[in-house]
Amino acid sequence: MHTIWKGAISFGLVHIPVKLYAATEEKEISLNLLHKSCHGTIKNQRYCPTCQRSVESEELIKGYPLDTNQYVTFEKEELDQIQEDASKQIRIIDFMKEEQVDLMFTQKVYFLGPDQLGSNAYYLLLKALETSKRLAIAKFTFRANTKLCILKPINGTCIQLATMHYANEIRPAENVPNLSSTISVDPNQLKLALQIVKGLTGTSDLTSYTNPEQERLLAAIQSKIAGQNIVLKPTQESDVVVDLLEALQESVRMNKGKNKVAAPKESKRGTPNEKLG
Repeated sequence: MHTIWKGAISFGLVHIPVKLYAATEEKEISLNLLHKSCHGTIKNQRYCPTCQRSVESEELIKGYPLDTNQYVTFEKEELDQIQEDASKQIRIIDFMKEEQVDLMFTQKVYFLGPDQLGSNAYYLLLKALETSKRLAIAKFTFRANTKLCILKPINGTCIQLATMHYANEIRPAENVPNLSSTISVDPNQLKLALQIVKGLTGTSDLTSYTNPEQERLLAAIQSKIAGQNIVLKPTQESDVVVDLLEALQESVRMNKGKNKVAAPKESKRGTPNEKLG
């Protein structure tokens, strides 16, 4: 696995060196956007409609919109000063029972592995979480943002880290349209529904589920490949330069073999040496 962050867990006065690894990977099939007439790859450009030209990254700043045409702007240095100190520490601030953590708060899941040093402290924390049946609530700076996260023991061998939403990022369920404050359910219908729930309970395995859309798209791709339904990407200007350079180099090599320098022919007016003399 590729290390995407390296730091340490701060557990009281204990310092536990750790590395962060992605626990999930997107399996979505990526399709490029092409120009239908020539199959050229479409590129996204940063374009300023006011100046009517493309702009480079170093020309950009960030702004908070006040209304349709007013902004409060920030340079990168100003935003860096606002960030919390990137101390490379996962600071444990609380411990909670798993049932106290609402899954709504879960954002993205990672694995924490021990660094080459400090594995004893790593497994001590893992065992403490496992024995106490608690999750550790922590904060750490990741990709220029202060993240709230939970640490959870997995299979008795690894610590899972899940980044969490802050409370002000969770929308209240009460805002969902058409919800009723008074619920009335027919007892007979409920009885039948509970029978269905009981009949389906324990019959599934989450690892057995696959993405049907992804499978259909893969099948369609293989079908097009088998039918030789393949288009060629048009030659870009940079490709032409490379091809031309290679052609010129090859031409030079060929000419060296054909046009070796021959001995100077005698002139009717004398050899070069005679003329110099």
